[in-house]
Amino acid sequence: MEIRIDLVPLPVGSAARPTEAPHADATIVVDVLRAGTIAAHLLGHGAAAVTVTPSVRAARQYAAAAGAMLIGDVRGVPPEGFNHPATARALRMVACTDREVVLLSEDAAEALAAASGRRLLAGFGNAVAVVEAALSGAPKRMGVVCAGERGQPDLTDTVAAGLLVTLLERSGRRRGSPALAFSGAARYCLSVLRTTKDPLDAVWASSTGFDLRGVGLEEDLAFASEIGSCAAVPEVERVEEAFGRPVVRLVAAR
Repeated sequence: MEIRIDLVPLPVGSAARPTEAPHADATIVVDVLRAGTIAAHLLGHGAAAVTVTPSVRAARQYAAAAGAMLIGDVRGVPPEGFNHPATARALRMVACTDREVVLLSEDAAEALAAASGRRLLAGFGNAVAVVEAALSGAPKRMGVVCAGERGQPDLTDTVAAGLLVTLLERSGRRRGSPALAFSGAARYCLSVLRTTKDPLDAVWASSTGFDLRGVGLEEDLAFASEIGSCAAVPEVERVEEAFGRPVVRLVAAR
């Protein structure tokens, strides 16, 4: 199986990813801070679906149409009309069983919309479960795409991608699968992972982590860095567009 890792979503036809780049049968999008962590948490606690979008207007529109709960914030403060900020403390008090949830998310929504094949969303918490779900379909080509931060590589996503490479190798050996062929930034991500003593170190030092610490959300960093804390795997059910921005509906993979 061929596995390509990208530090940021790269559109087909770009200088870094030529038009002949192969279509992936499955793609894992990595967004530790914060959609990959939050969507998995919500689905793991019984949410019927989580719709992610970077557009506040689209989020409000979809929530109104579906009677959904609105979750999201800008530097820790939820926009007008939102029910809860996307913080660890708030999420622990959210009753979401059988509820539709709309989550404000800038980078993950764009990356998921651009990905190919079966699309799964990962953070540290559900990394093990995501790898098992991705390999269950026996894909011939897989992509691991870091959502990044506003088009730039993100340290946290890079370390998480390195963890996914390690888990994919281990799971492949356990299944007796043929050797995996890695390309793109795979070895770089592994190198960064090996120099990181604890996932929290990467989360803490990342630019997004710096921003969250600046508004007193240190608890969110610990919440996002817990490996194996969640078994839910958000999977794209459908992708739409509103106000020129993607709207991506996620459900729990089965």
